[in-house]
Amino acid sequence: MSFWMYVRSALSGVLIMLAAVGALDLVLAVSGTPWSVTLLADFLVLAAFVLTLLVAWLRRRGFYSDLAHGASDVEHPLWITEMVDPPDFAEGELTYGALRAISKAANDDVASYRRQVADYREYVETWVHEAKSPLAAAHLMLENLVDAVTDGAGPQEAVAKADALEEELERVEGYIEQALFFARSETLDRDYLIRGHSLRDLVTTAIKANARPMIAAHVSPVRRNLDLTVFTDDKWMEFILGQLIQNSVKYARPQGAVVEFSGRLLGEGGADERIELTVRDNGCGVPEADLPRVFDRGFTGENGRSGKRSTGIGLYLVRRLCDKMGIGVSADSVEGEGFAVTLTFPANKMHYFEH
Repeated sequence: MSFWMYVRSALSGVLIMLAAVGALDLVLAVSGTPWSVTLLADFLVLAAFVLTLLVAWLRRRGFYSDLAHGASDVEHPLWITEMVDPPDFAEGELTYGALRAISKAANDDVASYRRQVADYREYVETWVHEAKSPLAAAHLMLENLVDAVTDGAGPQEAVAKADALEEELERVEGYIEQALFFARSETLDRDYLIRGHSLRDLVTTAIKANARPMIAAHVSPVRRNLDLTVFTDDKWMEFILGQLIQNSVKYARPQGAVVEFSGRLLGEGGADERIELTVRDNGCGVPEADLPRVFDRGFTGENGRSGKRSTGIGLYLVRRLCDKMGIGVSADSVEGEGFAVTLTFPANKMHYFEH
């Protein structure tokens, strides 16, 4: 920023000073002061004013020059405050502070969107890899079914092969549904409706939707104390419960496997009144070291690495959707005895509209 540019920006001050000098000359002339004295006074006043302008310009020149250079030449303008030294004058400090606040907010938004894109890309890559397995199995089973029918296999054998084929196709449908809910979770606030629902009805619907894998794994559902009403979206809750059921089925014990759904009302009548739904199984459980990370994206743990076809997405989506819907979620486990997830529904429906 040149000195004359700064003077133009301070033009109102210059005009006021010139008017003040003219008024001073008039007062001195009326009082009979000699012109030599008047001219000296004018010179001193104007010199002091020009010196003041010059000092103020020198203090501001570096900041505004760096700012102009950064705005035009910096590759990424969001980092402009990192390229400019903090000024030592009041209006510059205000400008610098506002730019830092804007830059921080913009950079936070950019970082958030980048994380979302990276998460989604990584999930899609995982999803494609996992979806190939049941599709390949389905193709193989279809070929075996055709061969069996061609070779004159009995109805029971053909039905068994057809059931196995349908099971693999349902796995693909499950992966597709999971991908859809993963994509929709970014805009959940525009796609859910909070209403009062019977906890028993929500659990029953989820059990029916996952009946086939539960039957195949010989997992028995148990329902206790579910005559309670919770405020939630039934579609999203069915998906959340479905992920918990599928997780329990995946790690079910060979015999006597059970998934228990139990509800309870806590803090009745108080400000912290809430309803808890615990989904507990008696499967292999989770090692204590893995428990704090079971809701992390992509985390499969020791059990997932032992050939259980785990993607580490199901429980991550449960936590993600619950956080967006204002539902508390926590996990508990004893290795070798079972795994439990507890969902906490605030009893006050207005809680959800505050999220």
